[in-house]
Amino acid sequence: MTDCPHPKSAKAKRCRACSIAHMNSDPAIAAKRASGRQAYFDQPGVRMEYRERMRAVTAATIADPVKMERKREHGRRIYRDVLSRPDIVAKQQAPEVRKRAGLKRTSTVLRDIPPHLRAEYKALIRSKLIPAAQAREIILGQWKADIARRNSAAS
Repeated sequence: MTDCPHPKSAKAKRCRACSIAHMNSDPAIAAKRASGRQAYFDQPGVRMEYRERMRAVTAATIADPVKMERKREHGRRIYRDVLSRPDIVAKQQAPEVRKRAGLKRTSTVLRDIPPHLRAEYKALIRSKLIPAAQAREIILGQWKADIARRNSAAS
């Protein structure tokens, strides 16, 4: 039994496009791909090598005005044809999407501050008006003291 109405080979269950769509929508396959990527980037030196390669590509692109203009034009075309469509704009402005984006940004910007201490860090910056670098030192010092206390209690 096939679940794809498009023409395909005799043994195939789906055509290529339906097969790709099926694989991209399957959470088990997505999890397997993500774990494979994570395992690859966890190998020693791979992440740094990738960063250096991307820096070199970016530097080469910035140095070449023709490449840079081609990238700008591509961005303008994508915005004009895709990102400015009303359905896409509505999806981007949905409350749950905005909330996820905010959480993602917070986790990126405050990645070295433990999640359970981020509210306290924000309170130090906003209420106490302590500079961010100093507040970061305070929070990280508190976190290290908590870990040391836990380790000494466990011993």
